[in-house]
Amino acid sequence: MDDLDHLVIAQERAEKRYVDQRLNGLNNSRVISATDCIDCGDPIPKARQKAIKGVQRCVPCQSLSE
Repeated sequence: MDDLDHLVIAQERAEKRYVDQRLNGLNNSRVISATDCIDCGDPIPKARQKAIKGVQRCVPCQSLSE
């Protein structure tokens, strides 16, 4: 496996985790915020986690996804 294969696998895992978390959020009245960004893996600040229930991305990655 080369670096590209590892990146593809990591991206697929992140996407699956995101979908799983979203589906779980729809089924639960309590939505849990991620502690690390699903895109870059950087920590999501506690203040952001509390302000935005179910947050999954850090500010820079959220800006890019919009």
